[in-house]
Amino acid sequence: MPKRDIIFISHAAPEDNPFTLWLGAKLSASGYDVWADILRLSGGDDWQRKLESAIRERACKVLLVANPVSVAKQGVRNEIQIASDVGRKIKDTEFIIPLKTAPFDKPFLIAHAQYIDFESSWAEGLGRLLKDLEDTYKAPKGHGTQLDAWTSLQLLHGKTAVDRTETLISNWLEVRRLPAFVYYLPPAAAQFHLGAFGKYPRIDFGEGIFSSQPIPRSGQISLPTRDFLESGFPALGIQVDDARRRFTALANEALGILFEMKGLNRYGMANRQTNWWLGKGSPEGRIGFRWPEWNGSRQLQGHSTKRKVEWHFGVSTAFRTRPFPHVRIKSRLLFTEDGKEPLKSTARMQRLRKSFAKSWRNARWRDMMLAFLYWIGDGTTILNVPMGANEDLVLSLPPMAFESPISIPGIGSQDEEDDDPDIEFIDEEEGPLENEEDEEDEEGEAETSAVEGQA
Repeated sequence: MPKRDIIFISHAAPEDNPFTLWLGAKLSASGYDVWADILRLSGGDDWQRKLESAIRERACKVLLVANPVSVAKQGVRNEIQIASDVGRKIKDTEFIIPLKTAPFDKPFLIAHAQYIDFESSWAEGLGRLLKDLEDTYKAPKGHGTQLDAWTSLQLLHGKTAVDRTETLISNWLEVRRLPAFVYYLPPAAAQFHLGAFGKYPRIDFGEGIFSSQPIPRSGQISLPTRDFLESGFPALGIQVDDARRRFTALANEALGILFEMKGLNRYGMANRQTNWWLGKGSPEGRIGFRWPEWNGSRQLQGHSTKRKVEWHFGVSTAFRTRPFPHVRIKSRLLFTEDGKEPLKSTARMQRLRKSFAKSWRNARWRDMMLAFLYWIGDGTTILNVPMGANEDLVLSLPPMAFESPISIPGIGSQDEEDDDPDIEFIDEEEGPLENEEDEEDEEGEAETSAVEGQA
């Protein structure tokens, strides 16, 4: 009788091929002999016979790549049936191990099986799988002889970089001009001059107030903004890092006030970021953008008949001082039933955010961001963010672009125009806080996208 010494991967082809290639290479590198049709079958093979033989005679475990697409495919369901029969025959109630890559309804034959979560993180799922294979299931290892084959197959399916310059657009708005001064209003005068700030932003410091709004005859202390960001405010005992955090909060507050004036709606997210979204009263058709380097149009809100919700584009913004003053834009989606009130179910909102746009390709996200910025900037090349009387934070439009000396053909392919694709639900992970200048984040790079596609 043949030895049961292989790990069999059952998956939907071609939908799960990238995941299967990645998983097969990782397991092979860990010493397991891995079998999957993507590796072993070639033209002319009796694939049904080889699949059945591998499961019935050689498999010590069957890994089911589990998601709505795979469990609905007849070929995968046939493999589940065969594996279930084998599990009963060899008295292994955990012969099939589902690997959940997206929420799915368990087929009856594996209703009892405990899945390993690969949806949240492939890396974490792999760690759990390797531990279970070695510690719990005592799966036999081979000699890693398949690793070269898996690596070659990954390269065959991969993309090759070419020596061709490509323009990339980031999500960074460069600061063209900072407000000239930062003002501190001492505690003794603060309560008497609150009305003088009007719509301009301010932040508390002790019992005093920081702002960029000059108030005559108030006893304010002023300091040039660039000196404040580079040296802090020694007279008040404020060090550089603290000064930058305070100005960051001031600038983010100014951006929020501007968005409110433009009629955007505020939605507080679970991670304390704010999603500023377009609702009733904002443009409902396509919004064009016409800059010398970039032009096109995109719809920024619409109706999903299938899901019975309204979808709305929005942004979160964050002022940053490093490596130079700029504002970062993060694109968001929000959902309502009436165009006015966000869905009350946080869980449903989280599921919809990413699942709704799962098939939207990079060019769509890039163009939606550009359309939003063109509209918010009134079609100009600058965005004035008022911070005080005659004291603006001036941002350059469109976002910064960079040149890459190489490009990868096919990565920036245009997407379909369907704004409501037929897709499955998956969860979303949230991002960083909005008003705190994260030192690690400051060291990071700008998110960029190709002329024909965006990250």
